[in-house]
Amino acid sequence: MAQTNTLETGAVENSSTSSKRLLLLSLVLCVIGACAGFFAQSGRALPFVGKASATGKIEKTSQIQPEIAFVEIPTLIVTLPPNAKNNHLRFTALIEVPLDHQEDVEFLIPRIQDILNGYLRALTAEDIEGPGALFKIRLHLFRRIAMVVGLGKANSLLVTEFILN
Repeated sequence: MAQTNTLETGAVENSSTSSKRLLLLSLVLCVIGACAGFFAQSGRALPFVGKASATGKIEKTSQIQPEIAFVEIPTLIVTLPPNAKNNHLRFTALIEVPLDHQEDVEFLIPRIQDILNGYLRALTAEDIEGPGALFKIRLHLFRRIAMVVGLGKANSLLVTEFILN
């Protein structure tokens, strides 16, 4: 009986020292993580992050500029179907294109407007007002734009206005 008590007290001492070690180790790791986060945020570890100067303005540490341009699609106003909760959809977007294809895409804007108008007018009330509607519509519109301008000439469609009223 006396031997089991000494074994139990030894186990309790072992678990308390191991929990203290675990607590100390987690505290040290938190301090190291906080220091690493500060170091990375200050711009010393990430050269492409801007540094604040004495005037408070951010200076770029890297001169890498993306080779893209944004082509604006003029605002489209579409009348919604009779059973929709709203009467009109106001839609404006930008097409992200490689810089060397900007003129080609700008030239095709009237055709892109025609394709977008046709698609948006064919939508049902459930297509516009359902969950994830904007995401699905953006995918369909971008696919149609890529078909008009050609593969590789459009990177993305950025919806700037999608207003139902």
